[in-house]
Amino acid sequence: MRSQFSSILASLTAMSCLFLITGTASAQVCPGEEGCLVVHEAGGCSDEACCQNVCQADPFCCEEWDSTCVDIADATCVGLCGAMASGGCFVAGATPSCDDAECCQTVCVIDPFCCETAWDGNCAFFASNACSTGGGECGDPSSGPCDAPGSTPACEDEECCEVVCLSDPTCCEVVWDFVCAALGETLCGGNCVVVLEDTDQFEAEGCGAESNDPCEGGTAEPIVAGRQFGGTFRLGGDVDVYALDLTGFDEDLDGEVRLRITVGAADAVLAVRGVGCDLDPIATVGSTSCQSSTLITCVPAIPTEFVITPGPTASGCEEPVYAIRIEVIDFCDEPCGNPAGCLVPHETPGCDDPTCCDLVCKIDPLCCEWAWDSFCTVSAATNCGGDPPPNDLCDDAIEIGPEGIDSFRQLLAGVDGPDSDCVDPALRGGDVWFRHRVVCDGELLVGTCNLSDFNTLIDVYRGDCTDLLPVACSDDDAFCGTGSSVTLVPDVTCGETLWIRVSGVDGGTGTAGIQFSCFGGTCPCNADLNGDGIVDGADFGLLLSGFGACPKKGDCPEDLDGNGVVDGADIGLLLASWGDC
Repeated sequence: MRSQFSSILASLTAMSCLFLITGTASAQVCPGEEGCLVVHEAGGCSDEACCQNVCQADPFCCEEWDSTCVDIADATCVGLCGAMASGGCFVAGATPSCDDAECCQTVCVIDPFCCETAWDGNCAFFASNACSTGGGECGDPSSGPCDAPGSTPACEDEECCEVVCLSDPTCCEVVWDFVCAALGETLCGGNCVVVLEDTDQFEAEGCGAESNDPCEGGTAEPIVAGRQFGGTFRLGGDVDVYALDLTGFDEDLDGEVRLRITVGAADAVLAVRGVGCDLDPIATVGSTSCQSSTLITCVPAIPTEFVITPGPTASGCEEPVYAIRIEVIDFCDEPCGNPAGCLVPHETPGCDDPTCCDLVCKIDPLCCEWAWDSFCTVSAATNCGGDPPPNDLCDDAIEIGPEGIDSFRQLLAGVDGPDSDCVDPALRGGDVWFRHRVVCDGELLVGTCNLSDFNTLIDVYRGDCTDLLPVACSDDDAFCGTGSSVTLVPDVTCGETLWIRVSGVDGGTGTAGIQFSCFGGTCPCNADLNGDGIVDGADFGLLLSGFGACPKKGDCPEDLDGNGVVDGADIGLLLASWGDC
């Protein structure tokens, strides 16, 4: 317990002890066993950096962690989950963590970057979906304006607040974030504009006609799945009808397909029905004030009509008043029984591990509603674990030909091989390995340009896994998408083997692809092993003499497919090249 002497004497005592305690007592008790934001009898606390900072400010905290120590930690320990100094959970910041311990820990399970580097906009967005604040009251003058993001639920304009929260309940239940502020501007500010691009389909029906309503003697306009379409409503009411035959999408013949319908309209309702005016709707989705609404549902795989009916405020022939996109996939089974792997992105919901699938979908329900995308795979790797990629080590490098590789997994890869010349070693993360046999004399471009969903680093080597010689490397490329890389390998020669390593940077992890572009003279036929310009019996004999495992992977000319073994596949390639080169 603290001694009860004057504050002046306490300050003098603390100052005299400060330099002694910094290198001795704090080093002995930091880190402690208990949390920095909880009073406890032992000195120190579990976060080493916070513990040392607090003990420097008040040396008594290295003897007993009382309420004063907790207050200092709360006010000064930036980056500590639950500390006021870390900033609000629903606002982006430049430092890690946020001031609600439970929310902070929940978000950092989804994205460790939020507690390791910075609580950025993504972290604030995750918090707005995953954390609770107890709700707010529309019209509360202390809640802030409706057109600006805040750190509490609801906003000060009661009418506008109620309209927004009807569209997105989290704005009143969790926090009034940037999404809610944008809704406030759109729904309450009279800024409703529907935009169609030149590539979108615009309604063919004229303003004074009813040519696309079969119930009024017209014909439903055909649409294409995945292509946005839109139109107008004449004053006094109008109904627009579009047709799409879903039969051809039902490849598994179970009689159903899954639709994702996205509607943005001034005021309209879309109804899904079979072909016929007297049929009841299978599903409906509406939109007002141009706020986008999405419906995901399974429907019968039959010829289908999509009926757009205006609300009382929707009219106008000059500009479009609705924009709609209808996407179709053939998957209506239980998502967490999907045979596709949890660590591989795919265009259907769910994955093959029910436990992991259920956990990921609690974090992001869309993973079980529409597609198991890169966010879902990263979440699965973070929360469920799994095996490393098959080419995690240089010795297990995958051979890829001049066509490159469309997709590979870097998730859960370890770190292998020498440091890169292009990034700080501390920033280089897990990596995977490939081998490539060059098919030109000249220069070779190796890239993940617009093929990666994480920040990639490419290193290219000559030699072999026991003696790798760096040739080229690249972290980011200005002409590619964010995080993509392209590196130029000069002076390549026909038939040589290059070793390619793709690493994650600064915590980046996910899925990517590799593409090659070779500039220079084309190679003579590789099957001409003796170089006489003809693939014949002499070359066949050389291939047979090398039959079996190559003594040195990457340096075995008889291994025509580059898999490290001279076998029947190489015989097939040689026979396919038989004759003059």
